[in-house]
Amino acid sequence: MRLDLRVGTIAAAAALSLPAVAFGQRPVVEGFSQRVTTACASGGAHVQGSGNTVTLTGACESVLVEGQNNTVSIATLGSLKVAGMGNKVYWSAGIDGATPKVTKEGMGNTVERKAPADSDAPPAKPQTAPATTAPATGGASATASTPRSGATATATPGNPTLAVGSGDKRVAMGASSDGASMSAKKGGPAPAKPASSRSSSSAPAAGVGTPILVPINQQVKTMDCEGRAVSVQGNGNRLTLKGACGPVTIGGNDNILDVGATTWIDTSGNRNVVKYRELVNDKAPRITSGGTGNRVSRAEAQ
Repeated sequence: MRLDLRVGTIAAAAALSLPAVAFGQRPVVEGFSQRVTTACASGGAHVQGSGNTVTLTGACESVLVEGQNNTVSIATLGSLKVAGMGNKVYWSAGIDGATPKVTKEGMGNTVERKAPADSDAPPAKPQTAPATTAPATGGASATASTPRSGATATATPGNPTLAVGSGDKRVAMGASSDGASMSAKKGGPAPAKPASSRSSSSAPAAGVGTPILVPINQQVKTMDCEGRAVSVQGNGNRLTLKGACGPVTIGGNDNILDVGATTWIDTSGNRNVVKYRELVNDKAPRITSGGTGNRVSRAEAQ
């Protein structure tokens, strides 16, 4: 008698196509600009990608948040690790009433407790007393100043004046029955700032402009940093980053990066190789790592 194995084969294939959470493994949320609500499994949950809004229900024993600019709300939390850049994580309660263990890496990440009843409504504006009008007789004056600048305003019936200045540079404006007037006095040129010498490239501490995102896999690219921060969440990429970069974060695995200059390298992924070429103000970059098997070193001079 022959057995028809096709039914068993189809059932096995269907089982393999189910999401990992069906087997008790932790759900993984990735991609861009998604709104996702999912229950934590026995292994917790893993959030990555960029710009996602994620709600994790149930008891989350362990949560890992990577990527960039994700917002994650957790109902009940045991432990949390946040890497990447600009992620916001909120938790409502700890498992068994205990305070969750929180580890923060990367840069610009925040973790806060937020009760379910909390709302995002803006606070009410304080009430202010109505303005009063000064009588037509007499005068009033006010003066404000700082160590570097000063301003004086004087109001009298029919002749308000305003003077603003710093040192011997002043601008005065006034009005009277004869019309409006304005005068300016300019002092000597400001002393030149002493020139500073640098033996290496300059990189901003927090990055400028729109960050460079590499969310896909196995890319070979050369990019000019121009001071921007860099976030690599894909795997197996070979990237050359020219010039001065902001913080460089590698959340993926098996990437190879050649960096011109930076002040901070964070490897939260695994088995990444990063070489930097220039020092910033004669200092090597700060190096943090939450993964395993990562190697960061200075490239040999050519």
